[in-house]
Amino acid sequence: MSLAHVDHFFPHVLQKNHTLENLDGVWNLVLACAVCNGASEKGAKVPSIGLVERLYKRNEYYVGSNHPLKETILLQTGKSDKLRHDFLQEQYNQAKSSLLHEWAPEAKNNSIF
Repeated sequence: MSLAHVDHFFPHVLQKNHTLENLDGVWNLVLACAVCNGASEKGAKVPSIGLVERLYKRNEYYVGSNHPLKETILLQTGKSDKLRHDFLQEQYNQAKSSLLHEWAPEAKNNSIF
């Protein structure tokens, strides 16, 4: 039984249609519960802006730590917090203009990020 999957935060279809690049980067890979990742309503939809903020907080956690992913996230998203925030906002804006529909899972517990 699989408890979690590694999934693309912004859907991989955005790379196939050349809307976004480097979607296999660490900045865009997240753990997803097996049920949510297999949910048919998720599909190729844009994560809600609230989830984008959670991804930003997750990435900032790594940037503020000594975790090995720190340097990779800095290289992929920007050296300053403003650049990283702007990077994610731009990814969201481009994805939203391409896919239009948003998706958000039902909140079940308190989140850390």
